[in-house]
Amino acid sequence: MLVGLTSALRGLATNKLRSFLTMLGVIFGVAAVIVAVALGQGSRDASMRRFQRLGTTTLTVFPGRASSRGISFGQVNTLKYEDAAAILRACPSVRRVSPEKSGFLQVKYGDKNTNTTVYGTGADFPIIRKFDFREGAYFTDQDVKAKRMVCVLGWQVYKDLFDSGPCVGRRVYIKGQSFKVLGLFAERGGGGFQNEDDRVYVPVTTALRRLFGSENVLSGMSVQGRSESLMQKAQQEVDDVLRKRHKIGEGKPSDAIIFNAATAAQTSSEQAADFEQLINCLAAVALIVGGIGIMNIMLVSVTERTREIGVRKAIGAKRRNILSQFLLEALFLSLTGGLIGVICGILFTIYGLPRLKPDWETTLTLMPTFVAFGFSALVGIFFGFYPALKASKLNPIEALRYE
Repeated sequence: MLVGLTSALRGLATNKLRSFLTMLGVIFGVAAVIVAVALGQGSRDASMRRFQRLGTTTLTVFPGRASSRGISFGQVNTLKYEDAAAILRACPSVRRVSPEKSGFLQVKYGDKNTNTTVYGTGADFPIIRKFDFREGAYFTDQDVKAKRMVCVLGWQVYKDLFDSGPCVGRRVYIKGQSFKVLGLFAERGGGGFQNEDDRVYVPVTTALRRLFGSENVLSGMSVQGRSESLMQKAQQEVDDVLRKRHKIGEGKPSDAIIFNAATAAQTSSEQAADFEQLINCLAAVALIVGGIGIMNIMLVSVTERTREIGVRKAIGAKRRNILSQFLLEALFLSLTGGLIGVICGILFTIYGLPRLKPDWETTLTLMPTFVAFGFSALVGIFFGFYPALKASKLNPIEALRYE
């Protein structure tokens, strides 16, 4: 075995550049597997964190869209402030409801200002949405009923207006009106239009009356079910109440959209799993292409070294000796390529991707790394066996005559 390994290494060393180029296919294949799995797992984990943060006992109700002859052309004002109370009263599977009204306004403090989303909610909003406080507290039902000029800041708004100074008890100006800051939410993370940190939260009645000039038209509602097992029932109850209140007959499309976080989480997880399988298949194809490259080079090597094989057989080398030498060469190429691919894949996942795509999340785990490395060994054995077998079957007399 040691003699075979020495001969294999000596054979590969005679053409270092060709050996390295042969390994490139395996290197890229293994690195692709590691990066692909890290991306797939990271995407799934990020998706699940978003839905866990939203809560699997949460329904989100949005206004429907106006349509004419089957064509949707805009949002309609179908949700009313009174609908929230009706849902809480008539739906036994519902625990809490937060009516909501939002809009984009300028918020000022001292000489600083920011354009952000002002979000009017009910007093139960942080309980339903599972918000944590950095300091202070949320407004109460009394604040909502009295339409008080109070607010709670999201983390991004706090950083924009206060940097790192105290904010609770201070006053900010929204649409030229003074609001007392009651609390500060802990950072939740996110981006784009759904960045929950880039919001100022005020009582929904204050938002309707003082900021948006609408007494009872809502942007949406957050509904909390009594348990995960009752979410489908809660969704049906909410739909029934809204249909009854808005006088929508059976069989007609609803004028409200009900988003079930538990169902969406399951769907998202299944889609992420399908995507992960797809990129794993693509990475496996890259490894197989690398294996074909090994087979091709090994066949060329057998042809080039036909006379050497004849000499070795003439002085007593057995078929198994020739077989093991060429098989070890293929295995060495694949394992070395696999090891380099593992290192490249890990380094690119940790350092390369965050710089190229800061918004992409990755989760690096050991099992896919070991599987990719093990698969590279199987590729070497599988694609190296035929050239090795061909070399071991060469007739020594014909091999010696080969030019």
